Amino acid sequence: MKTRGLQLKEKLFLKQLQPKLQPDNWLIRKKLPTEWHLEHKDTGTMKIVSLRSA
Repeated sequence: MKTRGLQLKEKLFLKQLQPKLQPDNWLIRKKLPTEWHLEHKDTGTMKIVSLRSA
């Protein structure tokens, strides 16, 4: 699957969901309606961010 960087609105939304994450360091691997699969640019680690509040 093709990875891409986050757009401005996505960066702002990610900052609201996960304030400790640096949006500039992450790429979108898979974008689903309920969650995003992110990949770190440098380390390659994967992180799943739920878009719904718990």
